[in-house]
Amino acid sequence: MKGATTNIIVGSEVWVEDPSVAWIDGEVLKINGEEVEIQTTDGKKVVANLSKIYSKDVEATAGGVDDMTKLSYLHEPGVLQNLATRYQLNEIYTYTGNILIAVNPFKRLPLLYDDKMMQRYKGAAFGELDPHVFAIADSAFRAMVNEGKSNSILVSGESGAGKTETTKMLMQYLAFLGGRKGTEGRTVEQQILESNPVLEAFGNAKTVRNNNSSRFGKFVEIQFDKQGRISGAAIRTYLLERSRVCQISDPERNYHCFYLLCAAPPEEIKKYKLGDPKSYRYLNQSKCYELDDVSDARDYLATRRAMAVVGMNEKEQDAIFRVLASILHLGNVEFSKGKEVDSSVLKDDKSKFHLQTTSELLMCDFNELEDALLKRVMVTPEEVIKRSLNPEGASVSRDGLAKTLYSRLFDWLVEKINVSIGQDPNSRYLIGVLDIYGFESFKSNSFEQFCINYTNEKLQQHFNQHVFKTEQEEYTKEAIDWSYIEFIDNKDVLDLIEKKPGGIIALLDEACMFPKSTHETFSQKLYQTFKSHQRFFKPKLSRTGFTIAHYAGEVQYQSEQFLDKNKDYVVPEHQDMLTASKCLFISSLFPPLAEETTKSSNKSSKFSSIGSRFKLQLQQLMETLNCTEPHYIRCVKPNNFLKPGIFENINIMQQLRCGGVLEAIRISCAGYPTRKSFSDFVTRFSILAPEVKSENYDPKVACKKILAKSGLQGYQIGKTKVFLRAGQMAELDARKSQKLSSTAKIIQRQIKTYIARKYFLALRKSAIVWQSFCRRKLACNLYQHMKNNAATLKIQTFYRRHLSMKTYNKLKLSVVLFQARLRSMVASKHLRFRKQSKAATRLQAHWRGYRDSSHYKKLIRAAVVTQCSWKGRIARKELRRRKMAAKEASALQLVKDNLEKQVEELTSRLESEKRLKIELEEAKDREILKVKNSLKAMQKDVGEANSLLVKERESTQKAIQEKDQELLKLQNSLQAMQNKADETNALLSKERDSAQKAIHEAKEAKDEEILKLQNSLQAMQSKFDETNELLVQECVSVERAIEEAKKEKVQEILELQNSLKSIQNKFEETNALLLKERDSTQKAIQETKQAKAEEILNLQNSLKAMQSKLDETNVFLVKERESAQKTIEEVKAAKDEEVLNLQKSMQAMQNKIDETNALLVKERESARKAIEEASSVVKEIPVHVEDTQKIASLTSEVKNLKALSEWERQRADESDRKCTEALESSEYKRMQLEETERRVLQLQESLDRLEDKLADIESHNPGLHQQQQPGSASALPQIKKLQEGHSRSFKDRHSCASATHSRENSDVEEGVVKKCGDDQKQECQDLVNRCIAQRMGFPNGRPIAACIIYKCLRKWRSFEAEKTTIFDRIIQAIGRSIEAQDNSDVFAYWLSNASTLLLLLQHTLKASGDQPLHRRPRSGPLLVKRNQSFRGSGSGSGSPRGVAISINDIGDSSPGGSQLEPKYPALLFKQQLTAYVEKTYGLIRDNLKREISPLLGLCIQAPRISKANLSKGAARALANAASHEILLAQWQGIVTKIGCLLNTLKANFVPSFLIRQVFTQIFAFINIQLFNSLLLRRECCSYSNGEYVRSGLAILELWCLKATEEYAGSAWDELKHIRQAIAFLVTQQKPKRTLHEISYDLCPMLSIQQLYRISTMYWDDKNGTHSLSPEVISNMRILMTQDSNNAIASNSFLLDDDSSIPFSTDELTRSMDPIGVSDIDLRSFVSTPVSVSVSCSVLGSDSFV
Repeated sequence: MKGATTNIIVGSEVWVEDPSVAWIDGEVLKINGEEVEIQTTDGKKVVANLSKIYSKDVEATAGGVDDMTKLSYLHEPGVLQNLATRYQLNEIYTYTGNILIAVNPFKRLPLLYDDKMMQRYKGAAFGELDPHVFAIADSAFRAMVNEGKSNSILVSGESGAGKTETTKMLMQYLAFLGGRKGTEGRTVEQQILESNPVLEAFGNAKTVRNNNSSRFGKFVEIQFDKQGRISGAAIRTYLLERSRVCQISDPERNYHCFYLLCAAPPEEIKKYKLGDPKSYRYLNQSKCYELDDVSDARDYLATRRAMAVVGMNEKEQDAIFRVLASILHLGNVEFSKGKEVDSSVLKDDKSKFHLQTTSELLMCDFNELEDALLKRVMVTPEEVIKRSLNPEGASVSRDGLAKTLYSRLFDWLVEKINVSIGQDPNSRYLIGVLDIYGFESFKSNSFEQFCINYTNEKLQQHFNQHVFKTEQEEYTKEAIDWSYIEFIDNKDVLDLIEKKPGGIIALLDEACMFPKSTHETFSQKLYQTFKSHQRFFKPKLSRTGFTIAHYAGEVQYQSEQFLDKNKDYVVPEHQDMLTASKCLFISSLFPPLAEETTKSSNKSSKFSSIGSRFKLQLQQLMETLNCTEPHYIRCVKPNNFLKPGIFENINIMQQLRCGGVLEAIRISCAGYPTRKSFSDFVTRFSILAPEVKSENYDPKVACKKILAKSGLQGYQIGKTKVFLRAGQMAELDARKSQKLSSTAKIIQRQIKTYIARKYFLALRKSAIVWQSFCRRKLACNLYQHMKNNAATLKIQTFYRRHLSMKTYNKLKLSVVLFQARLRSMVASKHLRFRKQSKAATRLQAHWRGYRDSSHYKKLIRAAVVTQCSWKGRIARKELRRRKMAAKEASALQLVKDNLEKQVEELTSRLESEKRLKIELEEAKDREILKVKNSLKAMQKDVGEANSLLVKERESTQKAIQEKDQELLKLQNSLQAMQNKADETNALLSKERDSAQKAIHEAKEAKDEEILKLQNSLQAMQSKFDETNELLVQECVSVERAIEEAKKEKVQEILELQNSLKSIQNKFEETNALLLKERDSTQKAIQETKQAKAEEILNLQNSLKAMQSKLDETNVFLVKERESAQKTIEEVKAAKDEEVLNLQKSMQAMQNKIDETNALLVKERESARKAIEEASSVVKEIPVHVEDTQKIASLTSEVKNLKALSEWERQRADESDRKCTEALESSEYKRMQLEETERRVLQLQESLDRLEDKLADIESHNPGLHQQQQPGSASALPQIKKLQEGHSRSFKDRHSCASATHSRENSDVEEGVVKKCGDDQKQECQDLVNRCIAQRMGFPNGRPIAACIIYKCLRKWRSFEAEKTTIFDRIIQAIGRSIEAQDNSDVFAYWLSNASTLLLLLQHTLKASGDQPLHRRPRSGPLLVKRNQSFRGSGSGSGSPRGVAISINDIGDSSPGGSQLEPKYPALLFKQQLTAYVEKTYGLIRDNLKREISPLLGLCIQAPRISKANLSKGAARALANAASHEILLAQWQGIVTKIGCLLNTLKANFVPSFLIRQVFTQIFAFINIQLFNSLLLRRECCSYSNGEYVRSGLAILELWCLKATEEYAGSAWDELKHIRQAIAFLVTQQKPKRTLHEISYDLCPMLSIQQLYRISTMYWDDKNGTHSLSPEVISNMRILMTQDSNNAIASNSFLLDDDSSIPFSTDELTRSMDPIGVSDIDLRSFVSTPVSVSVSCSVLGSDSFV
C-alpha cells in the first residue's frame, strides 16, 4: 500500500511512521516539495516524505468499525487504529471481509460466550451481528447444511495469541448447533468438548509467551449426518514436543499433567509415592511451579471427570497416572562411573529407590529395567554382545525411555478419545477445526521450532492460494473484469525445506542414516547446498547454526540436537522390557514388533524419521483442507507481557503483515466473495422469479432475469457462475426467506385457529364443571373457617387478659422495690454531700480570713514605710531650700506661717483618712455578710436543683461511676483553680481599697463614678459563686490578654475567644455541669451525664493551660499594682476627660476582645499623660467592669433558662393533668353516646318497619295510589295528614310522637290489606330476589340479572313511587350475595351487572336539576346498622364504605324522549348502585394487589443461584437455562395472576373500560412497588439485577401485547419509572454519559433526587464498571440543593400509590354500548305457577310480549 498523497495540505491530519509506536498521528505544518513537516500529538516535529504518510479519517466513529473493509482510508495505520480502538472497548473481534481477526484480551469475558450469545448468533446472517467467533462457526455450519459441502476453520497465529481458546469456543458453538444424544448416556458433543481438558493437560505447557501453549498440532474433524446433527468426530494430532518431557528452561514448565498429578488428593499421592514438584528433576529445571489464578488440584479433578466423559474407566485412568508417576521417578535416577571402563552404576540409594518405584509402577522386573538403562545388546553374525554404557549414555537412555513412554501414552489418549467419540462412516460432510502451533522464534530454536515454522509456512501457502491466487484464477477463468494483483508467495521457502532430494528434511534424513554424522557435518552440508539460496543464510558467529527467512521473519536455528530429535525408534531392550510388563495397559502401549522388523532391528536400530513422517501428515492435512471450504480466523497477541489492556502497535503490525491480513482486506473489499453456478443459483432463488421455471429459460438467462428483478447492482455474470458483491447473497436470502415466511404464516394461521378453537371449547366445558365443584367446596371451607376464627378469638381474649394482668402485677412490684432502693441511696448520698460541703465551707472561710488579714497587714506596713521615706526625702529638700532662704528675716516669718498651715492641713487630712479607713472596713464587713447570706441561699437552691437532677439521672449512674476517678482529678484541679481565683479576688480587693483612697483624694465629681464601680463589684460578688467557672475563664482570658500585649501572642487570644463562644452557645446543655463545678462538690460531678465526658476533658485541658499562665499573670499584676501605687502618690487629681476615656476603652474591650492588647497600650499612655498633667488619677480596673458586665449577662441568661425550664415542666404537668381529665370525660361521654345510640336504633327500627308497611300499602293498593294524585281534592287532606305524621316521626323520633304516627299508618295498612294479601306481595319480590341470589349468566353477552331487575322496576313503576322498599331490598340482596363469596369471579359478576343496571338507569331517569326532590327522611344510625353486614363496613345505607349519599351528589343524566321523572327513592337507589360499582371495582383491584405483592418483593432482586458445582460445557449450559427459568418464575406468576383476572373479567362481560382502568392501576402499583424497592435497597441497584428486572418487564410487555389495547389500554405506560431506572442500570459506558443525556433522553420521568440515589447506589457485579462520572454527580448535588431551597418542591424521592376511583359515572356510561331489554321474556325465569300469576298481575299483560 502506498501513501495517500492526494488532498494533503497544510493543516491536514495524517499518519506518519514512528519507531516506538509504529504509526503516530499529527498535523501538517509545512510542505516543501516531497518533504512534509508534521507536528505529532506527542509534541514533536518530524519531517517525512510525502509518499510515506497517510491521511487520517477525522470523522471516524469513536468505537471503530466492525469490518475493516468499511474503513474510509484502507491502510496500515487505519487498520491498526481501528483494532486498538475496539480492543480498548473489549471488542476483541473484527472482520476483514470473511476473515475474522481475534485479539487476545488476556482476561475472562464471560458475557461474550454464554448461552444467550450463542442463541443470538444461531441462524443469523454473516455480518448481521457484531464480529464473533460464533459467526464464523455458524457461517461454516450453514454453508455445510445448505450447500452440502464440507467446511474447515483454520485458526492461526503465533504462540499466546489465543488459538486454543478460540478452538474451544468453535467446538462449543458447533456442539450447540448440532448436539444430540449419543450412546451410553453421553453425548458426542459433550465428549468432543470434554476432550479439550484431557488434551490440554497432556499436550499443553507454559512457555515464555503463553501460559497454556499447545505443544502439538490438532485437527478436529466433526462429522454431521443428513439432519445436520453431530454423528461422529475424530482428532488428528501432529508432532508432540517430546523433548519437553526431559528438558525445560526457566521460566517455562513441563506438561500440565505432571503438576496436576503432584496436586492430587493425599491418598493418590501416597499411592504413587509422589512429593513436591520441586523434588523431581524433570520439573525443577525451572523455578516456575504454579500459574497465577490456576488451581492444579481443581484442574486435576476436572481432568479426571473429563477422562470419564470421553470413556476412560477407573482402571485406565489409574494406569495413565501410573505411567506419569513412573516418568517423574525415572527422571530422578542418576548414574555414576562403574568399576569397569565405560560402565556405569546407580549413583546412590535414592536413585535405587526411584528406580524400584518406577519398576513397581510399570509392573516390570527391577533387574531388567536396570539392565535396559545401563547396557546395550549388539547382535553380530557370530554372537550377541552386551555393551555397558557410560553415565552419559545411561542418562540418554533414561531420557529416551521417558520420552518414549510419554509419546506412546499421548498417542494412546488420542486414539482412545477417537474410539470413545466414534466416527460415522456414513457421514456426508464434516467441519474441521485446525488448532496448530503458531509461528515461533526464540533465542534458541531447535528441531521443534523448525517443524512448527514449516507447518505455518505450509498454512500460509494455503492461505495465499485460497485468498489471493484462487481469487485471480477464478476471475480470469470466468472472464470477469478483474485486474491482476501481485501477492507474496512462499513457495521458495517450502522448496527449501521439503523439496526432494535437496531439501533440508531430506538432508537431515540422510545425515541420520550415517552413524558417524554429527550436527557439525550436517550444518556444513547445509552451507554447501544452500549457499546461494536467497532464503537461507549462514550466521557470522556460529558454526552449527543456520538462518531461514520465513514469511514472518528470519529465524536462526541451532542444529545441535536436530539429528537426535529426528530419530524416532525404540531401543530393543526398552521394547522387550515394557512388552513383558504385567500391566496390560503398559504392554498394550508397546505391542510386539513384526518378526522381520525384529530381525532387522537386532542387526541395527533402524530409525523412523520424525521430519518425514511429519511432512507426510502435513501433506494429508493440506489435502483435507483443499477438499473443504476454508474459513480463516487470525489470532493476534496484543503484547508479550500476557497482560490485559496493553496494545503494542509494532508487534501487532508485524503479525498482520505476516498473516497477509492487510492484503486480504483489499482483495475482499474489491472482489466478489460470493459465487454460484447457474443451476444452483436458479434452484436456490427461482422463487424470487417464478416465471423462470414455467418458461424453461436457459440457466444463464434465468440468472440474469432473477438478478434484474431483484434490483441488485454491481454483480457480474461469468461463463459458468454468478459473481456477487459482499452482502448481496444475504440480501437475496432475506428476500427468499420473506417470501417463504409469508406463505407459511397463512398456513399456520388456519391450523392454529382450528386447534385453538377446539381446545377452547373443551376447556370451557371442563371449567364450568370444575367451577361448580370448587365453589361448593370453598363455601364449606369458608363456613368452617369462620367458626374456627370465632372460637380462636374468644380463647385468645381470655388468655391475653390473663397474661397481661400477670405481667402488670409483676412489673408493678419490681418498680416499687426499685424506686424505694433508689430513693434510699439518693437520700444517703445527699446527706453525705451536705456534711462535706458544710465542713469545706468552714475550712475555706477560716483560711481565707487568715490569709487576707496577714497580707493586708504586710501591705499596710510596706505602704507606711514607703510613704515615710518619700516624705522624708521631700522634707530634706525643702529644709535645704529654706535654709538658703533663712537669711532673710521676712522670708523666715513667711515660711513659719506656711509651715503652721501645712501642719494643720496634714493633721486634718490624717484624721479624714483614718475616718475613711474605718468606714471602708465597716462597708467591707457588711458586703462580706451579704455575700455569705447569698451564698447560703444559693446553696439551698443548688440542693433543691440537685434533688431534681438526681431523679432525672437515675438511669445513667452506672455509666457515670466509671468516670469517678477522672472527675476526681478534675475536681482537684478545679479546687486549685478556685484557690487561685480566691487569691486573685483578694488582690482585687486590695486594689479596690487603694483605688478608693485615690478616689478620696480626687475631686468630688468622681464620687458618682466610683459608686458605680463599687455597685458593679458588689453585683459581681453576689453572683460570683453561681458562675464561678465562667468568671475564672473570663479573668484568665483578660490576664492572658494583658500578658500577650508584651509577648505578642495574638493567636492564644483568638483561641480563648472561640472557647468562650462555644461555652456560651452550649450554656443550656451544660447548666447542671456549671452548677456542680461552681460548688466544687463530688455529688454534682457524679451526676453529670456521660455524654459530656469528652467536653469535660477539653475543659480540663483548657484549665490546665490557664493555670500555667496564672502565676505569670499574678507577677505581672503585682508589678502593675506597684507602679499604680507610685503613680497615685505622685499625682494629685484626675480629669473628667480621662475618666470618660477609660469608660469608652472598657466598652471597646467588651465588644472586641481581640483588640485588648492595643487598648491596654492606650490606657498606659493615657496614664502617663495623667501623671504629667494632673495631680491624681483613678486606678485602672476596666477588666473587672468588663467581667462584671459579662457575668451579669450570663447570670441573667442562666436565670431565664431556669425559669423557662421550670415553666416548661409546669406546663407539661398541667398538660398531663388536663389529658387525664379529658380521657376520663371522653370515656364518660362515650358511654353516654353508646346508650343514646342504642335507644335511637330501637326507635329507628320501629320507624323503619312502619315506613315499610306504608310503602307496601301504597304499592299494592291502586286505589290509594290514585287518591294520592295531585288532581284529587279528596286525597289532599289524607296526603297532608300522612306527610305531617311522617314528618313528626322523623323530627321527634326520640319522643313519644312515633306512637301516633304508627296508629295512622296501621289504619291505612288495615284498609289496604283487605285488598292485597301478604302472599301476593311476597311473590312479586321473589323474582327479583331469585335473580340476585342465583347466577343468571350472560345470554347474548348481556347481564341477564341486571336486565330482569330493570324491567321489573319499570313494570312496577318503582322509579315514580314516592315511597317504596324494593330498592332497599335489592341493595341488601346484592350486598348479601357479594358478602357470601370472597373471590374475583363473584366481584366481576356483580361489577358487570351493577354497571349495566347503572347504564340503564342513566338512560332512563331524567336529571334532577329541574325540580326540587322530595327527600324521604332517613336516620343515620339505621343506615349504619344495615351496612354493617357488608364486610363490616360502616358506610351509608347498603353502600360501600366512604360513600355519603346526598341529594346534592346526584349527577345529571342524559335527556331522552322516554326518560322518567325520578323520585327520591330512585335517585337514592342510583347513588347506592354507583357506590357498589366503585366498591366492587376497588375490591377486584385490591385483591389482585394483595396477590401479587409477595411476588413483587421477589421480583425486584434476582435470586442467587450457586454455580460453583457446575461443570463446564453442556452441563453448564443446561444449568444456566434452568436457572434462567427459575429466575423468571416470579414474573411468570404475576403474569399468570393478571391473566386469570383478565379471563375472569372477560368471562363475566365486564365493560372493557373498567378492565382497562383496573390494569392501569395494577401496573401503576407494580411500577411504584418495584421503583421504591429499587431506591431503598442497594443490592437491587446492580447490573445483573437490572438485566433480571428487564427480562421480567419484557414478560409484562408481552402480556400487554397479547391482551391488546382494548383490555390493557395504557397499562404498559404506567411502568415508565421502573423501565427508565432499569434502562439506566443496564446502560453501558455510564461515565461517558452527561447529565442532559440522562435526565432528558434516558430517564426523563425521573427526578434529580431519584437519579442521584440510583447512580450513587449502583454497582456492577459483572463487568466491574463504574457509575456516572464525578462531574455529573456534583451537578446533581447542586440541582438538589437548589430544589431543597424551593419551598414548593418536594424532597421525597419515593412514589405514592393512588387508590382512588379513576372514573366517574358519566365516563363509565358513555364508554358502554346501549343494551336492549325488550326481547327478554320474564316468563322463562319464573319457576312456579303462583309466581307466574303474581308476576302477571303485577307486571301487567304487556310484560310477556
